[in-house]
Amino acid sequence: MKFEIRSLSFDNLLIYETRQLREDWQEGILLMEDFTLIKDIYQNGPIFFSVTPEENEDKFGRFTYYLPINEKVKVEEDPNFSFLDKLFIEEALGLRQADQEVDFHAAYKKIKDYAHHHNISLENTFYCVLLEIYGEYIIDLFVPVKKRGDQL
Repeated sequence: MKFEIRSLSFDNLLIYETRQLREDWQEGILLMEDFTLIKDIYQNGPIFFSVTPEENEDKFGRFTYYLPINEKVKVEEDPNFSFLDKLFIEEALGLRQADQEVDFHAAYKKIKDYAHHHNISLENTFYCVLLEIYGEYIIDLFVPVKKRGDQL
């Protein structure tokens, strides 16, 4: 298992935000893909999403889906969609393919355990970057670092 401190940077992002069951994480991806077809927007990078766990709630989370697109757009007619010029996270603890875990929540727990053991303070929100290869998703998990402890 290889943990790395990496940055995360994307430009021209279509954003969809929702509160939903954690097990329904793929629904936002389908909505984003449909939206791009309707609006004639071209995807130019991997879909990714962030999850912010809700206090005292283990089944729901606040999900924000990001879709890199070819140009700036206005999405005023739908309050759940917005546009962001740039997302940049300078330091995040990352795990490629979420180290073969069954789901990203189990991989998130591994990252948190690793961070605790190495005195690395992490944010509560984590990011899942989805790379689609031959109809399957490879998930890279990133958790932003608050303060650096030991060097990796």
